[in-house]
Amino acid sequence: MSVDPNTPVLLGAGQATEHLDDQFVGLTPQQLGARACQAALADTGAQETLATLVDRLACVRLFVDSVPEAMASVIAPFGRSTSPPLSIIQQLGLPNASAIYSRSCGDEPQRLVYELGGAIRDGEIRAAVICGTEAIATSRHLQRMGQTVNWDEDPVGDTDDRGAVMDLLFDTELNRHGAFAPVDIYPLQEQARRGELGLDKSAYREQLAGLMSRFAEVAARNPYAMFEAPATLEAIRDESQKNRMISDPHLKSMVAKDGVNQAAALVMTRYETAESLGVADRAIFLHGHATGSEPAVLNRPSLAQAESMTAAYHGALLNAGIKAEQLGAMDLYSCFPIAVWCAMDALGVSLDDPRPLTLTGGLSFFGGPGNNYSTHGIAEMVHWLRARSEPSYGLVGANGGYLSKHAVGVYANVSGAFPERVKEPDLPTLVDTIEKPTGPGRIESYTVQQKGGSTRAIVVGRQLSDDRRWVGIADPTDDALLSWFRDGDPIGAHVTVSAEEHNIVRRLADA
Repeated sequence: MSVDPNTPVLLGAGQATEHLDDQFVGLTPQQLGARACQAALADTGAQETLATLVDRLACVRLFVDSVPEAMASVIAPFGRSTSPPLSIIQQLGLPNASAIYSRSCGDEPQRLVYELGGAIRDGEIRAAVICGTEAIATSRHLQRMGQTVNWDEDPVGDTDDRGAVMDLLFDTELNRHGAFAPVDIYPLQEQARRGELGLDKSAYREQLAGLMSRFAEVAARNPYAMFEAPATLEAIRDESQKNRMISDPHLKSMVAKDGVNQAAALVMTRYETAESLGVADRAIFLHGHATGSEPAVLNRPSLAQAESMTAAYHGALLNAGIKAEQLGAMDLYSCFPIAVWCAMDALGVSLDDPRPLTLTGGLSFFGGPGNNYSTHGIAEMVHWLRARSEPSYGLVGANGGYLSKHAVGVYANVSGAFPERVKEPDLPTLVDTIEKPTGPGRIESYTVQQKGGSTRAIVVGRQLSDDRRWVGIADPTDDALLSWFRDGDPIGAHVTVSAEEHNIVRRLADA
């Protein structure tokens, strides 16, 4: 079958990881990113020519530039580049490349593939590089060693800087009651899922460990993985000194780890260019793409589900003209298990499905390089598809926020038309919330945090009188109540809540 010469293709994929071992030199984020780009250009088989054709380099936003400025000096104490994409362009010596610095969130890599693919198809650019990089492990290591370095760079040139997406990180009511970060909020979604399934805590822990053990097995074989993966399901399931509870129900082995030195890059161009350079056999095609956005966490019909995620997965498959059963491999975003469960539910995939759910090993064991994880997932998918002698399809699912934004790509080692844009689904009917609830309520979800010898239980519930959703904390003066949240199973229980400095949750007098 003839291929439209203007069809965008992924022609190169590269990764770089700097471990804290005897080969460690302390690369800056920009140096690590440039190393991944060099690997991706070399992977095309036509590095020298393609470097002159790159008209656009898009860098996925670094974590330090995705948080409020007050936090930036803590995350990057040694300074940073004012434009990471320009720094990387200049290190690579790309003569014609303009710079894009993406928005924040983990869905950006897949969105950039579609955006720059469209620009290639329409003749706006000849070739593009998509990359991302994080060197948080080096930063923390140097601080522990008492060393000081200078990572400040101020490259000259223009950058299409699209800014951070701060609104996804903050929710007034969740924040007011101590849920500030992903490790606080994703557990609320996970516990809600457990409640909807009707599983007790032990059975659900077993299910979580079974899922994560599949990811650990892949990470153990991946030379780009940042961490040593647990060897057994039991090491993931059982609480220990190395595997402490983060926020119930998540143990350390079950959550994304951002202390990484990892970078990944992709090279895209037209099929005609690949053919003229004699490397068309390396081309991978994007067959399907779809995106979606969710309402704020507290306004969703179910804390445990992501309706727009489901629509995005279905839309990408429909866009590609295939069914989920035809996928040979997947790389599902795995910052927390709930993200994987929701994607599996959307695809109709069960835990005993033999197909890969990840090609990297996931954010817990491979590593969680900020917003850029899915660039690694796509890079692995490029190589997985290239290695198949038969026509094969693979899917990469990217997630941002708290199951808030989604971008899904279906890739293949056989040619196909570049996908048309799929309309994002309408938002579902919103659940009303109440800032200052009073009286009887029902527990919808909760998580328990133990920090510095103190215990805090964050609770999400519904007011019995009108079903409005509220956030509160268990009465911190009631040790028996805190023990019930820590050791019991409060989901579905009736409580009373009163609006004080915080919304305080107490057991009913007759409970």
